[in-house]
Amino acid sequence: MAVDFRDPRLLRFIIGIILLGALVFSYFNFFANSVSEEIADREQTLEMKELEYSQLQGQTTDDLAMMGQRIEMYNQELEELDRFLPRQYGQEEILEMLTDFAGGSGLQVVSLVPMAPVVDSEYQIYDWQITLTGRFHRLGVFFDQLTQQPMMSSVTNLQVHQLKAAEGKFDNIETTFTFSAYIQP
Repeated sequence: MAVDFRDPRLLRFIIGIILLGALVFSYFNFFANSVSEEIADREQTLEMKELEYSQLQGQTTDDLAMMGQRIEMYNQELEELDRFLPRQYGQEEILEMLTDFAGGSGLQVVSLVPMAPVVDSEYQIYDWQITLTGRFHRLGVFFDQLTQQPMMSSVTNLQVHQLKAAEGKFDNIETTFTFSAYIQP
């Protein structure tokens, strides 16, 4: 069978195959290539964004840790400064605190005499004349407990006398002092 190239059906078939080949060629070289480049660009952008996100997440964690440390430091400073602020205590509360601290420190209260409150410009000042007995180092514990209280206070007229040794104890003392508490009226 002889092929007749003038046959319109054969020419349409050949032109159709050529057009189909041109279409497939142009699709893969022009359209699909730009789409694959777009996909590659977007994947690269996505990787960069993921890297940036992980860096920001790490910085945020570090920042939160630093902020937590700063908050803790500021809370400690606040607690330290808070000790110096006057409070609204009653005379009975302070009297109870003094007797509890003396007992908790191992000291015995010989006398605890409240003095008349004095009103200063900003504060009402409660004074007590206190006499304690016990061991010398227990007096230090007592004073340390007083300094831990969130109030303004002072100890004046401190006198310490050694008592006679009894039962092998050579550090027995008797101490007298005035304790003052500054309270906001």
